[in-house]
Amino acid sequence: MKIEFKNISKSFGKVQANSKISFTISTGSIHAIIGENGAGKSTLIKILSGQILPDEGSIKLNNKKMILGSTQEANKKRIGILGQDPLDFSNFTVLESFLAGGNKSSVIVSKSKIEKIISEFSKKFDWEIDVNSLIKDLSVGQRQQLELIRLLYLGAKIIILDEPTSGFSLDQKKKVFDNLRELAAKGYSVILVSHKIEEILEICTKVTILQNGSVLQTLDLPVDPKLLIKKMFGKSSEITNNLTPSFIMNNNNNAKNLSLEIKEFSSEEKIKLAEGTIIGVAGLQGSGSDKFIKSFYSYSPQSKVYSDEITSVEYSNITYVASDRLEKGLFPDMTIKEHIALMYNSKSLINWSNTLELTKNLINTYGIVGNPETLAKNLSGGNQQRLMLALIKENTKLLLLEQPTRGLDIGSAKFVWENLFQTRSKKNLIIFSSVDLDEIYDYSDYIICFYDNKIVSTGYKNVLSKSIVMEKISGN
Repeated sequence: MKIEFKNISKSFGKVQANSKISFTISTGSIHAIIGENGAGKSTLIKILSGQILPDEGSIKLNNKKMILGSTQEANKKRIGILGQDPLDFSNFTVLESFLAGGNKSSVIVSKSKIEKIISEFSKKFDWEIDVNSLIKDLSVGQRQQLELIRLLYLGAKIIILDEPTSGFSLDQKKKVFDNLRELAAKGYSVILVSHKIEEILEICTKVTILQNGSVLQTLDLPVDPKLLIKKMFGKSSEITNNLTPSFIMNNNNNAKNLSLEIKEFSSEEKIKLAEGTIIGVAGLQGSGSDKFIKSFYSYSPQSKVYSDEITSVEYSNITYVASDRLEKGLFPDMTIKEHIALMYNSKSLINWSNTLELTKNLINTYGIVGNPETLAKNLSGGNQQRLMLALIKENTKLLLLEQPTRGLDIGSAKFVWENLFQTRSKKNLIIFSSVDLDEIYDYSDYIICFYDNKIVSTGYKNVLSKSIVMEKISGN
């Protein structure tokens, strides 16, 4: 299906998210939309999917104007979107959530039929989805997998994928890409929003680059990847994803010891680590790595941290940064200022004048593209992550992060890690999970490997090679 964007503009307060955007997506193409965080990508695809009404502009599908600002109209036009943070029902089972998502006809579909559909698609993509699992117990990647199954089942003809592969293993990603190529060959239009240049060059036929809310250029692919990076970041094109290696390892010989006690995920053991250590928890989606992170913050923890000075780390000294930013990390309909007020005035009346000044300072410090009155849901993924970092408490002893750079461009990911290294200097313990092996290996002092909900290997980075970690998390 041919898609024509004409002069699409949208602002949120003083922030101009989209400005006079015009370009065309051809029938049967796989078209990438790229740009650094805050470039306007998410706003544009939300307009196409009916979630947001633009201030001006139009969209034509096969030369016919589309009614904008209506998800019902988007559904009728067979437009399906797989977002970074899937919209689902956290207290439903997989089966219940799938049934609640609607059918492609008015015919009542039995539970057994839905189970069969989920099973067939799961086998096709090599996914493991238990239909009786609660949605809230699934990782973001597994929820993305379920949502893609739903889109294909409902017969979407325009498929929008917003950073879709963060939850997929290499083999799963290959199968998804093969299926998308088949769909494009049948006349489907696929829109891929991604920061992963290698993926864009692997599967896409065209790319539109957004910069500061406007179209910079549309290019035929393939092209030199360095050109795309330069177009995305301009003067920041020399950004790399690595920090100086000497800055990575924790060499503080005077640091006190913290004991990490692990239960259930392996035979009970304690690991002694110096304060300021960064622990990377490696594992594919569904391996248990994210559950491990959550276990430190549950009310009946399966894992604990003890220090030399106190019996155990108190909940008030633990900060948990969820991978699902809008579902678990932020309040979508609250402003940046209101988030800051809750964090820094939890035990007193709110002084809004002081809170406003603090909010402005934090927006500047963390480079958040927005103003104090911007709603969290209207921030880009990278700016939502920056806001979550701004909310980390000063007295944090244990910092827990799930997939800290999921869906972020290179510049934003670098900012996150520079900030985390500054946080590490405050003598706390940082534990993060990631499905990105390069991220695990680049930024960890100590690595814990997960496979099939069990810890299969642990060790310092200078002992565990990257190839060993890859073998362990693959079950070899």
